[in-house]
Amino acid sequence: MKLTNDLRVSASMPETWRTLLDVPRVARALPGATIDAEPVDGAFRGRLKIKLGPVTAEYTGRAQLQDVDEDEHIASFHVTGREARGQGTAEATITIRARAEAGSTRVLVETDLQVTGRQAQLGRGIMEGVASGVLGDVAARLQRSIVEGEGADGASADEAFDARGAVLRPVLERVAILLAGVLAGLGLGRVVWRR
Repeated sequence: MKLTNDLRVSASMPETWRTLLDVPRVARALPGATIDAEPVDGAFRGRLKIKLGPVTAEYTGRAQLQDVDEDEHIASFHVTGREARGQGTAEATITIRARAEAGSTRVLVETDLQVTGRQAQLGRGIMEGVASGVLGDVAARLQRSIVEGEGADGASADEAFDARGAVLRPVLERVAILLAGVLAGLGLGRVVWRR
């Protein structure tokens, strides 16, 4: 599954770019994530807790910076994870493209994601909603970290990322579209029936 997200960070390109390449700093901005301080064979090991309603899943995995083009401001990361108490796995190649834009930085995030297990049943729309919610939250935290200093507003590793809000938004959007279609159909039906 390929996902594309676009976000803006209200910080200069050099500061944003330097932060985006700092894997531990990015991980600290993600609720529910913990990461080992030092890489092993070029990869950072870590854990991520995700809460969806009453169910909390924990993943263990690794993240590695693969390619960096400093001139074009393009970088790719390879991330793998396995559910600690289940059969689910996740693997992603995440490519970021950054460009300066009127005193801020626009970041395009392209994710090639493969998910197995229960989470694979969520579907593309919900996955896109979750990815958009996560990236928006991480961007806000990274922005505060850049502006206020490296230790500012890191997420707590004890809290799990609550995906419920990110999942509910696309479901509610679909329901709203369906209801709008039904109401429009009923309205059109009444007009036709009266004639």
